Amino acid sequence: MREAFKRPRWQRSLALLALVLLGGAAVAYAAWRLSLDLALAQTRDDAQRHLRFVAHELTGALDKYEALPQVLARHPALAGLLAEPASKARVADVNALLEGVARDAAAAAIFLIDARGQTLASSNWRDAQTFVGQNYAYRPYFRGAMASGGGHFYARGSTTGTPGYFIAHRLAGPVPGVVVLKVSLEEMEANWARSPGELMLADARGVVFLASRPEWKYRTLQSLSAAARAELHDTQQYGDLPLPPLAREPVQALTGQRVERITTASAKPRVLVAEQPVEGRGWTLLSFTEIRGAEQIAAGRAWAAALGWVSLLLLLAYLQLRRRRARERLAAQGELRAAYDSLEARIAERTQELQARVDELHRTEKALRATQDELVQAGKLAVLGQMAASITHEINQPLAALRALNDNARVFLERGMQADAEGNLEAIAQLTQRIAAIVAQLKGFARRDELRVQPVQVAAAFQAALALVGAEARRRHVRLDCPPVPDALAVLGQQVRIEQVLVNLLRNGIDASAEQGGGVVTLRAEVEAGQALLRVTDDGPGLGDAVLARLFEPFFTTKRRGEGLGLGLSISASIANALGGSLQGLNRPEAEGGGAQFTLRLPLA
Repeated sequence: MREAFKRPRWQRSLALLALVLLGGAAVAYAAWRLSLDLALAQTRDDAQRHLRFVAHELTGALDKYEALPQVLARHPALAGLLAEPASKARVADVNALLEGVARDAAAAAIFLIDARGQTLASSNWRDAQTFVGQNYAYRPYFRGAMASGGGHFYARGSTTGTPGYFIAHRLAGPVPGVVVLKVSLEEMEANWARSPGELMLADARGVVFLASRPEWKYRTLQSLSAAARAELHDTQQYGDLPLPPLAREPVQALTGQRVERITTASAKPRVLVAEQPVEGRGWTLLSFTEIRGAEQIAAGRAWAAALGWVSLLLLLAYLQLRRRRARERLAAQGELRAAYDSLEARIAERTQELQARVDELHRTEKALRATQDELVQAGKLAVLGQMAASITHEINQPLAALRALNDNARVFLERGMQADAEGNLEAIAQLTQRIAAIVAQLKGFARRDELRVQPVQVAAAFQAALALVGAEARRRHVRLDCPPVPDALAVLGQQVRIEQVLVNLLRNGIDASAEQGGGVVTLRAEVEAGQALLRVTDDGPGLGDAVLARLFEPFFTTKRRGEGLGLGLSISASIANALGGSLQGLNRPEAEGGGAQFTLRLPLA
């Protein structure tokens, strides 16, 4: 009983599957047939338009030479040579005339033939294979010109072996003769080889004499009869070439287009054939276009139609399933809404937490920036405190000198020594300016400022830093060496902070050199890879490996207790990073004198 219920359902499923497959095959075949018909028709129309263009181009290229033999036939020099063929002077004149005309007209050759077919003069009279002395009475263009006044013929040259199109015209005069112009079509054939599609040009007998493929040239569209071969042999139109037929076979296609299979050196492609007669010359242009692209397009559209058929069936099944489950979705909507509201509440809660963390991060960043500014200011004040004794000594000397100069000036004025008094007053003014400069440097160095990056002259920063540490260097018997810096050299930064870094580095160098009993601290500037390198070098004992590892750590110092806080290099490195640069410390090689070298890298302005 159970099998009796199962079998009809199984049979219905099988019948439905067969219906789906047959329907898909029918749709795919119809799409393939229609697409292939349309693609081949479009290809044929394109090929036909291209053939009409090529035929017009070929006719135009040949027609422009038609008038030239007629004009030359009226030239008296040619008639004179026909009247006196033995005159060497006339032969030389006509050779030169034809050579010049052929060169100007870009013709392959121009030559003069008498009534017996003997060539009297030619534009290629200088060549080893000259036409002069050759007899062309067997050529159809000569016979046609002698009979009707004009002749046209395409053939391989019997003298040079070079093919060309011959245009002949009879001379109207007492002595008959024919002037012939030869036009080369090799350039047009080369253009065909470079253009898309395959082209060939066949004469009235079906002999292909121009082709985009070299292996198609001098073959026939069909087998030649014995009479045709005998006539070709008499005219020597193609020499002694065998002229085998082209390997072509028609393809039975489902479309109404003419499709053939042509054997080439590498394959047997199926091609769509289009023909176009060349008006007035008995020639036929043929175009061969591979149909592989059209077949691929048709196959793609057939697959697309089959997929569309399957998609349509799936859509219908989906709609049926959708209707069946509509009630289930309506019942589940309440649960989904509740879950959605719960999720939105959790998202809002999470968003508030994240916003609070972001606000906390902003406050922390602001506090860190304020702390860093305070630390930089504290570093500057610490440096000022350490330089206080040296700067006090530096100012006390000018003050003592001021008192002495003032007393001397008073005495000079009482005695009427005006010039000496003015000299003392000038010295007093210079000392006052020196004290004012030192105080101005201290005020600018101690000022609290905000970080604003702008161009800073390196020379001005060097001068200010050297002025602040100069007194301490002289007191500790250390010489400061600063090679000249170009005035145009500028960096991006802030002058006060750059000076603070330089002062820290110079004071460390003075301390290191003073430990050796005095020495030299060098401050110089270099340019490398778009950055300015401000180097401070001393000749002290250098930096140990343990010191190098902790060089920029806060509160790390190698000085004795009470002589430093260990913040100078840490603050200097922070300033360098904030200005978009870096601070590096290393030991100089012993060959260069040893000691430590600190490099402040800043971007060029």
